[in-house]
Amino acid sequence: MKSMARTASAVPAGELLPAAPGSADHTGSAALGLPERVWLFGLGAASSLPLMNFTVTGFSFVCVAVAFAYFLPSSRRRNSVPLLLAALGSCAYLASAWVNETSFMAPNVFAFASFGLYFCGITVLARDIQRIATVLIGIAFGSTVFFVLIGTFLTSTGSVGDLWKYGIAPAATVAVLYLAAMCRVRWQGIVVILTVLAAMSLILNFRSHALVCLAVALLLVLSKLFDGTLSIVTRLVTLAAFGLGFSWLLSYAARDGLLGESLRDKVLMQSSGSVPMLLAGRTEPPLSITAILHRPWLGWGDANNISHQVYLQAQDIAMNLGFARSFPFAYAWKLPDGTISLHSILLVSWAEAGILAALLPLWLLWACYRLIFVADAAGPWTPLLMFLGMQATWDILFSPWSYNLPAVFAVIACSCISLRTPGRHRMTRQHAARGNR
Repeated sequence: MKSMARTASAVPAGELLPAAPGSADHTGSAALGLPERVWLFGLGAASSLPLMNFTVTGFSFVCVAVAFAYFLPSSRRRNSVPLLLAALGSCAYLASAWVNETSFMAPNVFAFASFGLYFCGITVLARDIQRIATVLIGIAFGSTVFFVLIGTFLTSTGSVGDLWKYGIAPAATVAVLYLAAMCRVRWQGIVVILTVLAAMSLILNFRSHALVCLAVALLLVLSKLFDGTLSIVTRLVTLAAFGLGFSWLLSYAARDGLLGESLRDKVLMQSSGSVPMLLAGRTEPPLSITAILHRPWLGWGDANNISHQVYLQAQDIAMNLGFARSFPFAYAWKLPDGTISLHSILLVSWAEAGILAALLPLWLLWACYRLIFVADAAGPWTPLLMFLGMQATWDILFSPWSYNLPAVFAVIACSCISLRTPGRHRMTRQHAARGNR
């Protein structure tokens, strides 16, 4: 077992090798039989039953039933930091709601507590990467069922594009990458799959998902071409350059109508002023940051509780950054039902519940970094973990809470802890060659 783990740590992040006899992956874990696979999938699929917005689902009851076992002595790999941060975040939300006299039943108040419950449950149910991934595919299936049969006001328009963009795209990508790992598809096939998914998302006006898919494909190519020897700084710089190039090419193609009229109109609207590129696509940071600066310690309790004075001050700051005075702030910063949307899990947590509530999202960003850049022991599961880390990074920074997202974040935390890797950022060619033998 130990020798298998040592061999796994020498495999480059993007290199997919055949499984060793008697094992199902490169984490040194026992083979996962069909009955257990179906069982874990079914438990995760219980998340298709919505009970309280995005925080409580049928999977919550599964985790309640087994969560106590997390605190019993065992040989499983454990790390109490995310659980502690979830508790701090929950206490911060309750304190902020009490001080600001906002509702204790708001969905965001339960988000961190739900994460903690899912974290304990998944840790007990799945002791290694392949089992965690199987629970994840069940959660992805549950999310798809929810969005197809019930959905939200954004996914219930009858448009395939809206269903893909606001609902099932990440879950579908997880499913495809899970099947690719099961079938031991080599890295070239994974790159093709991710490119096709990116093209589909561009056609359906989901630019961020396309960027995430292509970024993961790029990292896999770099890992193969350079045998896993590129430093973390080089990979980060390469990703940043790729992101800028992708944004420029996309803007150019969209302006010429090559990607459809809907995307063309959206790009023209976002580029009508002198706003920085990122703010043109995500306009809420001026409001989020202004709200945080006014109440950094305990927050506002609820984003809808942000005062009108702060709202107007945020508009002035936005216009100083380049937004036109005619920019529809009410349309961009509020949902159709009139509620304020800060469109960032990190910033909304801080704005609503203060700095203690921002600690868990920050830890999750570190966990995502691990999945993207340091998951060199995951073997065929590496592309799935890289996508999971990349997509979650975008969600934490630039997306609101959505259905089953606390459970997905718990999967990320469990995967980060379960990775049997020394955490090296750079491997020698000698180690890479040893892993390929």
